[in-house]
Amino acid sequence: MAVLYATHPQYLAHRAGPGHPESPARLRAVGLGLQRAGVADAVVAVEPTAASDEDLERIHPEAYRRALRSFCAAGGGSLDGDTAVVAESWDAALLAAGAGLEVVRRLEAGEGDVGFCAVRPPGHHALASQAMGFCLFN
Repeated sequence: MAVLYATHPQYLAHRAGPGHPESPARLRAVGLGLQRAGVADAVVAVEPTAASDEDLERIHPEAYRRALRSFCAAGGGSLDGDTAVVAESWDAALLAAGAGLEVVRRLEAGEGDVGFCAVRPPGHHALASQAMGFCLFN
C-alpha cells in the first residue's frame, strides 16, 4: 500500500501562542512517530505547493482572503478565542490547503492508496468567511 505523506517546514513557522494545543510540537511528534514505527522511509513524500487564489475562491470569498492576508501581514494576533496567527501563518495556510489538494490529485491519478497531510494550520473547522477552531482555510 502506498501512503502519500505531505508536510512542509513552513508549517513550523505558524504560531498560535504559548501553551496553545495547536503547536509546532504536533508536527514534530508525527515525524518522530513515523521514525519510531520504522515506516518513515515507506511513505511517499509529497511536496506541497501553495493553494492558488483560484483554488481558495471555490470556498473562501475574496474579501475574507484579503482581510486574512492583511491581518497576517500586519503581524497577526487573535482571530477568535481559539485561532491566532503570526505573519508567517499566511504562507503556511496556503501550503496547508495546497497539500490537501496535491494529495487528492495524486490519489485520483493512482499514485497512492491513502494520503496523510501533516499540516499547520489545520483546515477542517474554518467557515467560508471566518477562521475557526485553529483553522484558516478548508
